Amino acid sequence: MRSHDRRGRRLRTRTPRQLSLESLETRELPSSVAATTAGVRPVARPASAIVARPDSSSGLIGKRAPGRFLDPEVLRRVASALYRPGVPPGTPTPREIRRQTFTARWVGQYTIGAPRFEDRASTIHLYGVSGGSNQFLKGKFQMAIFPPADPAATPTPGNPYANQITGVADLFGENYLQSGSMTVLDLNGTPAAGSDPHALPTQLTWTYDSNTSAGPYASPAGVAKGSGFTQGAGTLQLHWIPDPHPLPGTLGSGQVVITFQGLINTSQIVSGVSKFIS
Repeated sequence: MRSHDRRGRRLRTRTPRQLSLESLETRELPSSVAATTAGVRPVARPASAIVARPDSSSGLIGKRAPGRFLDPEVLRRVASALYRPGVPPGTPTPREIRRQTFTARWVGQYTIGAPRFEDRASTIHLYGVSGGSNQFLKGKFQMAIFPPADPAATPTPGNPYANQITGVADLFGENYLQSGSMTVLDLNGTPAAGSDPHALPTQLTWTYDSNTSAGPYASPAGVAKGSGFTQGAGTLQLHWIPDPHPLPGTLGSGQVVITFQGLINTSQIVSGVSKFIS
């Protein structure tokens, strides 16, 4: 005898269904991720370089940073200044130039504050985490730039940088092998006479500071004089996008795209990208 429900209808017996896999429909990436691919794209770059791209809230979406990401002419000028025929360590080979080539780009923030000394016009702080280099996987950066109060000032032995833009850049490489990586670059620039002391610089030069760099960029101790491990120089391009309403307590703020190009002669004993050299 089969059971019936209260309404007199016979209950149907259900046979268990077999489990099966069904394919999912194709979906687009979330809009916030898709927007990041439309960020800063260099005109040319090494295949291994990591290029900074702003997040979806960035004002740089759809805009390109000016200038080439890697300019061979910059490398030629730097190589001519660092290495001279007949002077140790001598003339580097093309392969060595490729090994020493350093490129990096970040998208970050900047704020402008009061000067620290009377001969400076302001103190510009720059910082960011969205970017990287061809010499390490990813990284952060912090910078401080000190424009002169009088670009037409005359340098003196007591103040040789009276009319110079000075500054320092700390680049922190991040990966699981070299947690102590730090590249310190000394910044310098000469503004045109009569220019506005409060104008933001767009191009500076940098010199590799082997005394304070660490990790893969530390200068080896006890190496022979003329080895070149303490040499490095290049250019820094800065592209500024000011905020329409500066952050409270600042003289100005906004976004900045920074691009480094040049040569750094590291020891090659440790590496920021290779798991076989450490």
